[in-house]
Formats: sequence, structure tokens, C-alpha cells
Amino acid sequence: MIKWTVLLWISLISISANSQLNIETNEDLLNYLHGSDEVFNGILDSSDLHHFQFIYTRIDRVNGDTTLKTFNLSNPDYYFYPASVVKLPTALVTLEMMKKHDLSMDAYMKIHRDQTCGNMGYIEEMEAGRLTMGKMIRELIVISNNRYYNALYQFVTPKKLNSRLISKGINDTKIYRSFTGCDLPHSLFCNSLTITDTEKKNTLIQNSSRLGLSTFAARYIWSPKYLYGSKHEYRGEIVKGPFDFNYHLEYPLKDIHATMLRLIKPNLFSEEEQWDISDEHKDYFLNAMKGIPSDLTDKKYHDQKKYPDNIFKYIVKGDDNPNYKDVVTYSKIGIAYGFVTETAYIVDTTNNIEFFLTASIYVNSNDTVNDGKYEYDEIARPFLTKLGQKILDYERRIKQ
Repeated sequence: MIKWTVLLWISLISISANSQLNIETNEDLLNYLHGSDEVFNGILDSSDLHHFQFIYTRIDRVNGDTTLKTFNLSNPDYYFYPASVVKLPTALVTLEMMKKHDLSMDAYMKIHRDQTCGNMGYIEEMEAGRLTMGKMIRELIVISNNRYYNALYQFVTPKKLNSRLISKGINDTKIYRSFTGCDLPHSLFCNSLTITDTEKKNTLIQNSSRLGLSTFAARYIWSPKYLYGSKHEYRGEIVKGPFDFNYHLEYPLKDIHATMLRLIKPNLFSEEEQWDISDEHKDYFLNAMKGIPSDLTDKKYHDQKKYPDNIFKYIVKGDDNPNYKDVVTYSKIGIAYGFVTETAYIVDTTNNIEFFLTASIYVNSNDTVNDGKYEYDEIARPFLTKLGQKILDYERRIKQ
């Protein structure tokens, strides 16, 4: 693969908004994107600073046959912290296990306290009342609920989760941590739990489990590419030296994109590579992926100031541009440590358009990691919004 940094700087030219450019190569795509405006071009022209990378898949239909054409402008030399995007495969493996054990969305979980560490809010909520699989999965996607990710991580376990991904050809993803704040050895331990399904008169009892450190370590190779920043926050103080993401979460762009393709267009993949989930649960999940906070029953998410409809939707939908009001995005975003990564399946039914876009950008102007000071709203949101809109505009133009 030609490196993104090389591709990006091959005599880029400005293309007018009325151009009928035919995008057939990565260079064509970059040429088209360049020229939007100075701010947008500035991100394109600073890949080393922002570590911007993306994958775009066009969907074509000819004589009833569906074909995919992918423009891969990802760079394996750029590590990014995937943050909440790891909730996407975690939820999908959960749905596979629910099918295997014949569990409905109304089944509820109780996790036992075999081990206590970090934020135990997910267990406390289960002890206070019935917490259903449906509620956890839906809010995990729509408002990126960390407690529910922690709960489902305990259910799928890191061993099963990573094994299932590898079996589908999603080979380089490493999800061995919850968001509880537990240290690594404790993150590899999962408590025992019980899932009760009153509707189906079914009860699942799962014993506690522990993944060995040697099994975990065998999948990692230390590299300086995981070191970020000239300073970082440590125990409440800013200290000199980079933040070390070695042995942390990894979910490369190609794997994220592959996850979405297998979900939305399963018939284009072998049976082994498809997600093995029921039709009912798939419909439920897709509704969550296109959902917005005001869709949820809890009224606190209806506050548009705290939870605007596009709070977790940057690609295409990140602003109030009326030209994209009726466009629907099935998406999942991850935001942390200055990294913003989003994967989206974009549907414009008015113009009979659909495509996939997965992108990642790093915004940390003070080069200090974990201080909470990043340019999410100033740079990441408007850039990813324009990127999606720009590609959609091209799709609309070639449909005319």
C-alpha cells in the first residue's frame, strides 16, 4: 500500500464545485477533497500533526448486482486510541451470544462481585433494579454509555470477544480493557453473572473467568508509534514525557470499516465472516445506530442543550446545514485523549445514495495528553462533518 503521506502530497489541485471529476483512484479523491476551504485544506496538509486517515467505500448497483469500491487512505504507522468505537464490536458479539443462548432484549443481567476494582457503577445499577440487555445495547450505541460497555465486556469476556473478531477476518483488533479504570491484570478478569429471561423462561449462568497475561502479551509488540505528546497528566500533575499507549486498546481503521461492512452488507461476505445475529436483533441494533438521544425513553436525554441530536454524530450531521437534514447516518464515534474516530453508513434516500466512511483525526494543539484540553468542537467536528458532506456531494453529482 502506498503510504497516506505520500499519496496526500502528489501535486494536489483544486477542483471547482461544479467539476464532474470522476473519482477512480485515491489520488483522484484527494484532489477532489482539496480546495474546499483553507481550514479543511490545512488539515489535509498536516497529516503528521493530525494523523488524519480515512476509508471510503462507494456502493454501486448494476443489473441488480451490488459492488463495493473502496478508497483506503488509512496509514498503519498512525496509532489512534479508538475509545468508544470498541463498543461496536462488543455489542455485536453480545448479540451473537444472545442468539446462541436464546436471549431476548428483555432479558436482564446480574453481575456478581467476585472481584471489585475501579468504577462499579454498572454492578450497582443492576443491584438496584432490572437492567435489560436491550436498554444496555441501545444506550451503549446512542449515548455511548460506559457503564453498559463495562457490563457487556464482562458478558462477552476478552477471550471470546477477540477470538470472534479474528474468526471473521478482523485480525488486528485488541480489546482487553473495560472503561472501569481497573489496572491491566484486573481488566482480564470477568465476574460471574446471571442473565434471566422471563419471556423465554430461560436463565444463563456464566462463571467467572480470567485471561492469562501471557495470552494477552503474545498479541502485542512494543513500538514508539504508541508514544504521544511531549507532556502528559499523571496523578493530577503535568509531567514531561509522552503518554504510553502500548498494550492498550487497538482497533485499526481497516478493522472498524470491516466491522461495518459485514453488518450492513453481509451477503457480500462468506458465512464465517458475517455477524451471526437474529433478524429481530439486527433491526433493533440498526435502529440504535441511527438513533439520537431524544429517541430514548429517559427524559433527561431530551434536553437539547445537554444532548443535541448530533452530539455523537460528526460525519455529515455535525452541523445544521439544511442540505443534509434528511440524510441518515448509522454510526458509532469514539472521542478521547484528543483522538476522534467515527465510522458511518450514510444513507440519502432522496437521491438513492449509500456509502461507508470511517475516519480518524488527532486534535491536541498543546501536545499534552490526558489534560482534557483538545479541539474537538473547534477542529474535529467541523472537519469530519465537511469530509462526509463533501463525499456525499460527489455521490449526489454522479447520480445526476
